[in-house]
Amino acid sequence: MRITSRRRGLTLGAVTASAVVLSSLAITAAPAQATVTGLGGPVGVTQTVTVTDTGPNLPGQSTCTVLPTINGATQLAVTGTLTNSTLTFQWTPGSIGAATFSLPDCTTSSVISAASITQVRTTTTISTPNTAQIGVATKVLVTVQSASPSAYAPTGQVVVRNANAAVLATMGLTAGPGTGQAFAYYWFTAPTAGTYFFQATYNGDANATTSVSPQDTIIATPSGGTISLTAPSTMTQGVPVSLLATVLPNGVQGSVGFTVNGAPISASIPIVNNMASMLWTPNVVGAVTIGASYTTNQGGTGSTSSSVTVVAGPASRDVISLTQPGVGPWAPNGVYTLPNGATFTFAASTLSGAAVTLSESGPCQVSGLSIVIDTGSGQCNLVATSPGGNGYAGVQQGYTVSMVPGNQTAALAAPNSGNFSTGRTIRLQNPPQGQTNAGQNVTWRVTSGGNRCRLRYPSNGAVNLQLQRAGQCNVTARAPGIAGSWNAFRLDRSYRAR
Repeated sequence: MRITSRRRGLTLGAVTASAVVLSSLAITAAPAQATVTGLGGPVGVTQTVTVTDTGPNLPGQSTCTVLPTINGATQLAVTGTLTNSTLTFQWTPGSIGAATFSLPDCTTSSVISAASITQVRTTTTISTPNTAQIGVATKVLVTVQSASPSAYAPTGQVVVRNANAAVLATMGLTAGPGTGQAFAYYWFTAPTAGTYFFQATYNGDANATTSVSPQDTIIATPSGGTISLTAPSTMTQGVPVSLLATVLPNGVQGSVGFTVNGAPISASIPIVNNMASMLWTPNVVGAVTIGASYTTNQGGTGSTSSSVTVVAGPASRDVISLTQPGVGPWAPNGVYTLPNGATFTFAASTLSGAAVTLSESGPCQVSGLSIVIDTGSGQCNLVATSPGGNGYAGVQQGYTVSMVPGNQTAALAAPNSGNFSTGRTIRLQNPPQGQTNAGQNVTWRVTSGGNRCRLRYPSNGAVNLQLQRAGQCNVTARAPGIAGSWNAFRLDRSYRAR
């Protein structure tokens, strides 16, 4: 007798065994000999087995009972079809181990053939939605699949971990829903905006191998989409409002476009630090839909929208508070005198909460909220602007700055006036010194007591005063002014020698 196996969809490893088959049909029948080939393979794969018996059949017999065992444990019996001397049956192994077959009612009283049943390979996948809303539970599904065509449903546990390999959940498998499948799931709730990573590991069982899924991600946003829109829920006609779109994941590059009731209101605005914004002035009244859509440099897209209400104007005008440090607030349309060389940064605020911007016409220098007076005389027309918002209309407030010549300064070594010992030499000016902040040269002169003191000019460029006799000596440092820009510089000192 020879037994061969044809498996559906897989090629099995050959296992060879032999058995002595005894025939009991008649006293004169010789014992039949059986040869076994081609049995074995993974769990859950249906095999078509053919038994060819060289001995005679029982008269009228058309079926044959087959009793499988695995590692000596009896499995469910199967029935084969007997045609002439050939028996064919199908059998699906349910566990691993050494398989044998007994044919108690066939032409051969007993045929035992050994076959090795092995573990089936598995594939694990983890499935998450692309996005989730912050604070809302999101389903994370894990599926473990046996290698086709195995019908074995894996058992045991799967473990879900995050990007740092920390365990998020350990879950038992449930069979199904497809052939050779098992699944498990848990609910994940994102606490904050960002990208969350997941990976599942199936620990395997006696009949199925372990496997690890590819990594999957969820992007959590306030809206539950890859783009969220921030805009006031109530707006005022004619009052500018700021529209802000936030696109995730972090680092995405591309552009955003804004719409109102489906009509574009902006060109493509680059995404910077995951955000794109624009200032929009509502020109309609009633319920409108603000939309924002994005396109990434890699071709990704997404959109969102928000319903808002625009109420009729007129709105209250915004009020700007512009304060000079150490001086106080400036009044709108006020005139202020600033000397050449003055520089400071205003403190600014508005009733609407909008940021203030400064501009000017004239010789002043403005950067942000800072002003620099560096051209001497004349006038500057300073303008503070608020775009408004939050129910306030935009506003501009003007100020006049009259520039006057500034007072020059000079870093000199001369000590304060006072008493000194006769014969003492006083350092008035160090070698690197000698110019004002306007670049004018400083000169020294003894204005009184010239018979008691004398100026000395050593070769290193310094200026000294020698107190030669007792009594008072007065000296003055001077630098010329610059017409229309800087006043003349003067420094007086009085020293008494004792």
